[in-house]
Amino acid sequence: MSLVYSLICRGSTVLCDYTDRTGNFETVTISMLDRLSRKAEKKVTFFAGDYSYHVINDDGLSYIVMTNRSVPGKIAFAYLADIRKRFAQGPLVERAITAKAYELRRDFTHVLGSQMEHHRDEMSRPTRLEELSSQVEEVKGIMTQNIEKVLDRGEKLDILVEKAQDLEADASTFKKTSTDLRRKYWWKDMKWKVIIAIIILAIILTIVLAVLGATGKL
Repeated sequence: MSLVYSLICRGSTVLCDYTDRTGNFETVTISMLDRLSRKAEKKVTFFAGDYSYHVINDDGLSYIVMTNRSVPGKIAFAYLADIRKRFAQGPLVERAITAKAYELRRDFTHVLGSQMEHHRDEMSRPTRLEELSSQVEEVKGIMTQNIEKVLDRGEKLDILVEKAQDLEADASTFKKTSTDLRRKYWWKDMKWKVIIAIIILAIILTIVLAVLGATGKL
């Protein structure tokens, strides 16, 4: 998508032109000058093959730019309006009335070239809408990442909660088990204590009975 060839002419007389591309653009355009420059409309566009020809007619002069068809008309006409304004502000517009073919090349071709490059740069820059769209996409990407992080944290939090619940259940089970074991061993311990106490009492009773029998008191 580009501006290809531009020129300023008076009728079929080319006063100055510019292109930095290789091709027969000049020959093809010059062959169409009668058709391009004799239209009564101030602004007009023609199509030929893969190219468009945009024209501004003003005070007997025609400002023409050849572009790829993909170049929007507003870009081409903005370039031509810029060229017309710069040309008309200087003394060249008076000389153009009588100048011979290509007589103004030395004076204005560099302006055609520099402004063509400027407008090409403008075309390559993103529009405000494209910039906003890019910013929206960037913000959306950041938000998506943040949401994914939150969800990931949520999953990890769920895992921690689940582990905490498992630990709580294990602690409860351990507490119940330890209580049961403590009761079990307490009763076991008490049983042995009772048995030992009974044995001791039996021994004491036996001794007492033996002593009483020996003394004739029984």
